[in-house]
Amino acid sequence: MSTVRAGIAGLMNPTDFPSVDHALPVLWERVRDLPVREAHRDFIRLLIGPGSGDSIANRLTSSGIWSTTLYVGEMTGWTAHPITITITTRQP
Repeated sequence: MSTVRAGIAGLMNPTDFPSVDHALPVLWERVRDLPVREAHRDFIRLLIGPGSGDSIANRLTSSGIWSTTLYVGEMTGWTAHPITITITTRQP
C-alpha cells in the first residue's frame, strides 16, 4: 500500500496522507495566506492549488518524489521553504 508524505520545511512537518488529492488542499491552506509576492503565489497556486493533483501524481508515479521551493517574504528579505511530496510504500 502506498502513502503520500508531504511537508513544507519550517512550516509544516512531513505528514502522511492517503493520496495526493488529500495532501494538496492541506499544503495550499498552509501557504495561501503567507506573505508571498503575487507572481510567486500564482506559481505556487498552479503547482499545489485546486486542480493541480494530476501533474504531481504523474511525477510521483515516475520518480517517487516531487518538490519545489516556496519563497516567503519580499524581494529583499525572504526565506526559502522547500515543499516536498513523496510516495512511501508500506509493507502489509
